[in-house]
Amino acid sequence: MSARKKKKKTVKFNNILILLVLISSIFLIYHILLLGPIEPMIRYCIIGGIVVINILFFILKRKKKRSIAMAMMILFILINIIGCYSINKIYHIIDNINKNKIVYASSLITLKKNDIQTIDDVSKYKIGIIDDTLSVDNYIIAKEIIDEYHLENDNELVSYDDLLVMLNDLYQEKIDLMFVSSNYDVMFQNTEGFENISNDVKIIIEKDKTIKKETTTASVLGNSNNLKPFSILLMGVDSEKDGLKKNAYANGDGLILITFNPETLNATMMSIPRDTYVPISCRQNQKNKLTHAGWFGTDCMMETIENIFDIDINYYVKVNFKGVVGIVDALGGVTVDVPKKLCTDDSNRQGQVCIEQGMQNLNGEQALVLARNRYDLKLGDIDRGYNQQLLLKALLNKLTEVRDVNTILKVLETVSNNLDTNLTTEEILSFYNIFKDILKSRQYQSNGDFLNITQLRLNGTNQKIYFKNLNSNLWCYLLNDSSVKEISKEMKINLELEKETMIKSFQFSP
Repeated sequence: MSARKKKKKTVKFNNILILLVLISSIFLIYHILLLGPIEPMIRYCIIGGIVVINILFFILKRKKKRSIAMAMMILFILINIIGCYSINKIYHIIDNINKNKIVYASSLITLKKNDIQTIDDVSKYKIGIIDDTLSVDNYIIAKEIIDEYHLENDNELVSYDDLLVMLNDLYQEKIDLMFVSSNYDVMFQNTEGFENISNDVKIIIEKDKTIKKETTTASVLGNSNNLKPFSILLMGVDSEKDGLKKNAYANGDGLILITFNPETLNATMMSIPRDTYVPISCRQNQKNKLTHAGWFGTDCMMETIENIFDIDINYYVKVNFKGVVGIVDALGGVTVDVPKKLCTDDSNRQGQVCIEQGMQNLNGEQALVLARNRYDLKLGDIDRGYNQQLLLKALLNKLTEVRDVNTILKVLETVSNNLDTNLTTEEILSFYNIFKDILKSRQYQSNGDFLNITQLRLNGTNQKIYFKNLNSNLWCYLLNDSSVKEISKEMKINLELEKETMIKSFQFSP
């Protein structure tokens, strides 16, 4: 090969490398910009450095020592690719926390003792269906199944306005089958009389439907991506399955209402008993157990709680209790002062797991005992809510100690699979700055807590309420009106909706 051809080939290869450097640099800059509010000065300096390096490579390609420049360009391209891959992986995990699509599922169920085995056997039967035309799980998909298999032709469709009444009629054999969310085992397993529903019924047919999630809450991002005071409803879903891929309606087995002020780093935390007897907003304000609001969707649960405490809930975070096991194990355990010895089934509801009283490091399965157990507690669900708060504080404290990148990635992946929220990716990234402020302030905290948390106790009384539609008395929790008002005021003060009134007194005696 002649020297001229060799030089021409080298120049051509050099031009290709320059083009690859430019393309890879543009992709890396794009991914760096995705990180939004995270360390803007550092990110802009890195972007500036990338631009300068590109200019230098363009100048060096004209020099005689092209081989050194080519080697440096290849190395720079590899660095850009690794940088793009790493940022994209983290961003994708965080972006997946907000599930933009929801998989709903509806099932046609009957008692196990019935002879019905397949959908083809369903003829000349009474089939129950809820009358809530907006319910995707319980009505919309059910109607699609009815139309697809022409079930209305030779079966009697019985309309209900209450899921529990319909389920009770199935058990009493007043109807033969019923349509219900495929999450029915989670929905009813803690309801009196239906604790063994997963063993009592069988599924004749099931159908899924994927729907894009609509975001109805307003962002609390202020200028320069600074968060304003906000409130979050934390909902724990107790499930044997890992993940929240099927984000169907479910109970609020753990309900914690949190307010947070990013300026003062003050938070209020309050557990709401699942059996609280309140007007359900999406059911014409008919009074029922609060947990049943979850059967009609997250919005129904949020609106119901908003009406009780007279505050807007900006965000919700729905977490699968089984995911708690993975998060705790990824962190290497959490330190909690367990109030008493507790025992319950493991995350697969098979073997029993026990934790002793006192300060100790809990692994994932042991932490689940603290979050799930209520039958061994004097005040039942009220004490369970307090224990869930203890676990949440321990988790947050442990997160402030994490410095290992692999641990952070494991936690993020577990959270991404087992958590759903209406927080946008940009808002989640904004928490980075709050987390930095927390780490700075923690060194001045004498008690070691990562922020100032006020745990609010919601007072009330346990009482049996007669449910006419079920013809039975069920235990409910009746809220104390003065307690509701006091708690509402505390949360409003932290959200800067009300000013704190200082009580001053002065006494003088001659």
